[in-house]
Amino acid sequence: MSWHDLEPMSLLDSQSISHFYVQAESGTLFKLVCDKYSPKEHFWRWLGRDIISKRLAGSYDARKEFTSRRILKQLGQHTVEVRCYGVALNFLNPLGSLYAMEHMQDCVTGSAYFEALDEAGRYAFIETLSLQIIQLAEAGYYHRDLHLDNLLVDNQQRLIWIDTHIKALPASSQKRTALLENMLTNSRIENAAYRAQLHERLEPYF
Repeated sequence: MSWHDLEPMSLLDSQSISHFYVQAESGTLFKLVCDKYSPKEHFWRWLGRDIISKRLAGSYDARKEFTSRRILKQLGQHTVEVRCYGVALNFLNPLGSLYAMEHMQDCVTGSAYFEALDEAGRYAFIETLSLQIIQLAEAGYYHRDLHLDNLLVDNQQRLIWIDTHIKALPASSQKRTALLENMLTNSRIENAAYRAQLHERLEPYF
């Protein structure tokens, strides 16, 4: 495969700090994660976070995403097939890590799917979403960046998790409550009634 075979995904780029490319022949979507800091503008932050904490300590985004996907898959939840992942060995390369996955073409984002549903369908969707979040919480984890655009819905109405960043639930009840509130705020569910339904279902587990 040559880099000349890759087509930029400008729409995905506009919604993320990462860069996306698709290779049509293999049906592979490549996600290139940028360093958060520049060595010229914020040298010590770049060295501490992007180089030492992430690349040298093995806590880079692609690896965390792969590990998170494995947890979800063990729980029987649907995720995108991973082709490979890796980290940049050249510290001056601002693209810190690479994550290659199946390009899911016959799916829509959770936001688009939710908006197209009628009221009964939206309540049913919230219930399905809640059950998967509860299952994850019972295993001791939560989605660090849970919102409707971080999941897809296929033509069988299955939820497929993308941009999977899973973290262990904190022991502190205060921190867990704050996590739940943050989750609801960032969910991209605008209607208060649907957010209230999600809150009611999740509260006993946070």
